[in-house]
Amino acid sequence: MAGQDNPFDLEIKMKNVDLVDLGFAQAGAGDALTSHAQTAIASIVGFPDEVPDEARADLYVGYRKRWDMNHPAKLYAMIDGNYVLATAEMEKNKKIEKVEIGMTQIFGYSQQEFGKLSTAQPALYGVMKPIRAQITDYCSGALADLKSKARKIIKKDNPTPRAPNLDFSDWLMDKEKGIIPEMQAKCKTAKKRGDATADEARLREAIAAFLAKWKP
Repeated sequence: MAGQDNPFDLEIKMKNVDLVDLGFAQAGAGDALTSHAQTAIASIVGFPDEVPDEARADLYVGYRKRWDMNHPAKLYAMIDGNYVLATAEMEKNKKIEKVEIGMTQIFGYSQQEFGKLSTAQPALYGVMKPIRAQITDYCSGALADLKSKARKIIKKDNPTPRAPNLDFSDWLMDKEKGIIPEMQAKCKTAKKRGDATADEARLREAIAAFLAKWKP
């Protein structure tokens, strides 16, 4: 079918992928993120649980620079009151109004100034708004990745000691995990709901009989 990849062609493409190189590159990216997270932990007080506004702003400047490198500004032409991507012919036509739009141009506006564009220059705002949203999502995602890696590093360096397992007899009566306190609590709740089978007196008798038999 026109416009769709042939499954056989996709299979050939997959076979041509060097998974050794892919694994090497992916592991390298992971190593780099680990290094960046370690730097953030050492450089930003309270990171990753706290990120001061100044530190966040600096990180976002860097994230936007990376986004800009991956998504260079594009030339738009004003056609019938709307901005569209300029074709080669439009680019040559000096009579057509044109503007370059990219990260630098979009974030040249403050948040307040950008909001005013919706009424001052709605056509320009209409093009810039979705791009600005994409960049913002990219930045928040990058920071989330950095914080997640930092938490993993901190957890690995400071593992929480695992509580020892309770003996079975101790577990039966444990206030947090034990089955008997849980039965008593659920019976009480069920009785409040009007459950006729939730007989607290019978349950106490049954538990007492069980413990009398169970305890040495």
